[in-house]
Amino acid sequence: MNAKLDESSPPLLRVLERTPGWWRLRSLLLPHLAALHRKRLARVTFVAVTGSAGKTTTKILATAVLATAGKIRPWAGTMNNFDHIMSVVTATKPDDDYCVIEFSAGSPGSLDRSLAIVKPCIGVVTSIGTDHLKAYHSIEAIADEKSKVISTLPPDGVAVLNADDPLVISMAERFSGRVITYGLSESAMLRAEQVRSIWPDRLCFSVSFGGRTIEIRTRLCGVHWVSAILAAIAVGLAAGIPFEQATSAVQSAEPYPSRMFPVAGRNGVNFVIDDWKSSLWTMESVFDFLKVARAKRRIAIIGTLSDYGGNAGTNYARVAAAALEASDVVMFVGPMATHALRAKRAENAGRLHVFPTIRGANDFLVQFLAKDDLVVIKGSVNADHLGRIAHDWVEPISCWSMTCRKNMPCSSCSELRARQGDEHTPDGLSAAKIIEPVRPTFSDFPGRVGALQIFVGIGNPGHRYLNTPHNVGFDVADTVAQRLGIEWQSFNDFLYAYAIVRENTVLLVKPQNYVNNVGKTLRGLKSVLCFAPMECTLLQDDVHLPFGKIRSRARGSDGGHKGVRSVLGEFQTDEFKRIKIGVSPQRAKMPIADYLVTPFSVDDAARMKTAVGLAADRVMTMIEAARAAATATVALHRATSEPERPVSL
Repeated sequence: MNAKLDESSPPLLRVLERTPGWWRLRSLLLPHLAALHRKRLARVTFVAVTGSAGKTTTKILATAVLATAGKIRPWAGTMNNFDHIMSVVTATKPDDDYCVIEFSAGSPGSLDRSLAIVKPCIGVVTSIGTDHLKAYHSIEAIADEKSKVISTLPPDGVAVLNADDPLVISMAERFSGRVITYGLSESAMLRAEQVRSIWPDRLCFSVSFGGRTIEIRTRLCGVHWVSAILAAIAVGLAAGIPFEQATSAVQSAEPYPSRMFPVAGRNGVNFVIDDWKSSLWTMESVFDFLKVARAKRRIAIIGTLSDYGGNAGTNYARVAAAALEASDVVMFVGPMATHALRAKRAENAGRLHVFPTIRGANDFLVQFLAKDDLVVIKGSVNADHLGRIAHDWVEPISCWSMTCRKNMPCSSCSELRARQGDEHTPDGLSAAKIIEPVRPTFSDFPGRVGALQIFVGIGNPGHRYLNTPHNVGFDVADTVAQRLGIEWQSFNDFLYAYAIVRENTVLLVKPQNYVNNVGKTLRGLKSVLCFAPMECTLLQDDVHLPFGKIRSRARGSDGGHKGVRSVLGEFQTDEFKRIKIGVSPQRAKMPIADYLVTPFSVDDAARMKTAVGLAADRVMTMIEAARAAATATVALHRATSEPERPVSL
């Protein structure tokens, strides 16, 4: 949020705001104007809140506490970068008593300028996690940066520190002034006990300070919010507010949007939206909430994970396994969803689902959810906007974009319900789901003869896409068809060619939908020819592989290929074999999306022809291996069968 300027703001700033083109100079002049205006705010007590999690909720709660003792302007939103902090300073009035600002430490040194201008009197550090780990390379470096909020306090300032986090509590050693510690630890000055939050009940606990104990009943969901509540009470104590007064203020505060925010949907379905960010280290708190919740079914919907190290597939599989332990049903949504399929087993096959798009997930939920179900949505707002699922259950929405990068809650977006009328039918079903086309059977395909092998070339139909990187899967299928001496035939939305090779069936398929819809085409094929995913091999391009390199995989995630993503999403499994042809661009001069549908140069086309031939060789090897396996099975059966016995007369 941008702080609004008013008559208390610096006169020069008010003049500049009315000047055309002011925004071009804003980032350059604003820090200087904020520094000048800060000198007018000598009576204002500035509170700086930082940490890897809980900053916004702590800010909102601390503001509620301080408002009981003086004049303070509540700053909504979650923006906490340098420019926003400067805007808040310039919009603060000289007669305000308090100002609470959250500080982000996205990179080393990012706090230096803002702290030098704000000069807080009270500093709060909530926690140290792995957010921004790539920028800092170690969690200790993250702690060092955030500790500046404490080390820069004046001697008469107050440090408010989380006693449950070793990296936070150690910051007390860097400050000679007054320190207030809070947490569950026995060493905490402000201590919480008997913490409980069992849905549909909200968070409640007893808090002790200075020999007094008070029972607190809040409106928040989840035991992990106890830390933010204690931090806010501690800020009040630091400002001289009585203990009872501070605890009373936090009890009436409502959950903040996108932070475990409860929403009552239609048909008695309840949602809890926690889609601001989904750092790997924060997932445990959501699962703890789900484990003890009282509901008919507990459903977890998870979007894009952030701030993790190591292999994406491994991390998504681990999160999926943990979610399955805490929930009855788990859904992963978005471009990374298929990584979660690594956690799928026979015993949980009906409980784990993946969806490449939010609209696809919502269509599934329309048929699936029932009264008294609890759905917890965990995602990253600028990557997923998963909260739209819950909003659609309150009132139908019109925005299902998968490319929105707005850094704001969907509930605040004007486009959420901007276009209505043709998006939903009255019962909430998408029109595409109501009518399923009746598919005929193959006109001449003989069906299974021996083992069945299906090879699916992935590409875009039409002459304009010939000889392009995205169509090398088609090229491999064409080459195999030539070697087998078979011709292509048309059926519904795909071309097919088949051959009986040594008493086994080989079926080649080229979907005639665009790449992103390959999964729907294969689903249609499965409706007329029942096959298992492991009988199917996808022939695909791979922009991450060196140009012309061939790689085979037995299973796995989509690797960023939207056509493969659609297949895994439709079949809810990653057990599709792949033959990948590397098409990594030789000269990075255009966006990848454009490169994939641009014809090869003459030289690249010649190199790719060789690669296509090598990929076709692998297909032929797989066909021969299937024949050999079938022959070996027959031989083993004959060898282990009892010999015929002569009949005695």
